[in-house]
Amino acid sequence: MKEHIAAVHKQTIAQAAERLFLERGFDGTSISDICAASGYSRRTVYRYFDTKEEILYYIVANGLKQLRDRLTDIVQAEQPFLAKYEHICKAMRAYYEHCPVSARAVREFRPPSLDAVTPTMEAIFSLGTDINDALSRWIEQGIAEGVVRETADVMMTVYVFSAQLHALFDLIETKGAFLLPTLGKTKEQFVAYGQKMILHSLAKEPLP
Repeated sequence: MKEHIAAVHKQTIAQAAERLFLERGFDGTSISDICAASGYSRRTVYRYFDTKEEILYYIVANGLKQLRDRLTDIVQAEQPFLAKYEHICKAMRAYYEHCPVSARAVREFRPPSLDAVTPTMEAIFSLGTDINDALSRWIEQGIAEGVVRETADVMMTVYVFSAQLHALFDLIETKGAFLLPTLGKTKEQFVAYGQKMILHSLAKEPLP
């Protein structure tokens, strides 16, 4: 019961902090701001989180858990490589759009020295490993089906693929207001074209 209550309090604090991080940025948000937004005293906030950074890591971990679970389900499904590609793109885009603070923090994260790693950060590293493992199995399936080049380095392909998708989503969010009218395209058309180009970069043979 106590663990459940603690989890509820941590989630309430994290949700308030997430809204503030999104509006003001991490550096522009103070613990006092988080206290005011969540309705908790400083003493209560510090009971559940040692630092503001730990609140951010908690938010990052929550977002990555959702992504990990969705990607695992997709990769384990009895579907061909190309069908899974569509679902993986949707899952990655949902993470980017619904967990923007988590996604931004992951992109900007710089690993600290090993002696500075906290349990929450260890959980984040573990989630990242799980996500990469799921995508690796998907790439291996593509190689086995003859869709992906057999010479592809699986783990390097996973990292580049993830970076390409995130760069695509970031581009449309940050510069879409200028690009879309200039190109005469909708947001969905632009994203679909970008995802098609990423898929072509993986393919062994030209795809239709």
